[in-house]
Amino acid sequence: MTGGSPRRRAAVLGLLALAAMAFAPPAAAEALVFEPSTRQVEITSNFSGTTLTVFGTIERDAATVGRSAGWELAVTLVGPNRTLVTRRKERTLGIWINREGRTYVAPSYYAVATTRPIAELATPEALKGAQVGLDALILPESIPGGVEIMAGSRDFREAFLRLQRTAGHYAEYPGGIRRMGTSLWATTLPIPADVPVGAYRVRAILFADGGQIAEGETAIEVAKSGFESTVADLAAHRPVLYGIASVLIALLTGWLGGVLFRRD
Repeated sequence: MTGGSPRRRAAVLGLLALAAMAFAPPAAAEALVFEPSTRQVEITSNFSGTTLTVFGTIERDAATVGRSAGWELAVTLVGPNRTLVTRRKERTLGIWINREGRTYVAPSYYAVATTRPIAELATPEALKGAQVGLDALILPESIPGGVEIMAGSRDFREAFLRLQRTAGHYAEYPGGIRRMGTSLWATTLPIPADVPVGAYRVRAILFADGGQIAEGETAIEVAKSGFESTVADLAAHRPVLYGIASVLIALLTGWLGGVLFRRD
């Protein structure tokens, strides 16, 4: 019995390994390979906005059979989260006053380009899971009292999205991805002049047959440079020096103004 026990254990382990291989999910047949045109966007005093070009390809393994319905693609550029408040104004005694409000911790910037209209890329569930399109964004709301509502209020959500689109911080570009052959693609997304600094995520999501089949992500950095970077660093990390420098600059400016415009 002592000699047979190890053999039985080995047999059982072998059967378990075969069962795990049989029920394991298949390896992805497609893979996304892409690269942004730059890894760092520098904001200087004359920065008026720029664009980010993303180009890539869809790689298939040797055993992959071409899909009859083809593939669809979405590319998103998502900025760092920040706290944003949307308020409802009401007219009281002829004056518009802020009343009820909702607080969102949401992307400071969101742009998406697709190969075709977003609703035609995949099922609503797949779009929601991939956060593709403004309608699919999950925007939980915080209301006074610290209560968070995952579904949120439709009126406040629509107002929030409308304000962000008007400001140029949220945008959709259906058909903005250019196909170049059977697997190559490229797209260009704008970066407005007033975007906040920080790490931005570039995501590419591949769809086929109504579902998501592949995804890739990389990052770019939006940062201040030059004199603006020095001032921002002083304000954030050396507030005493920043305050002294501000006072000295104000005194110098006032003295120069007095000299230049002095009446003899």
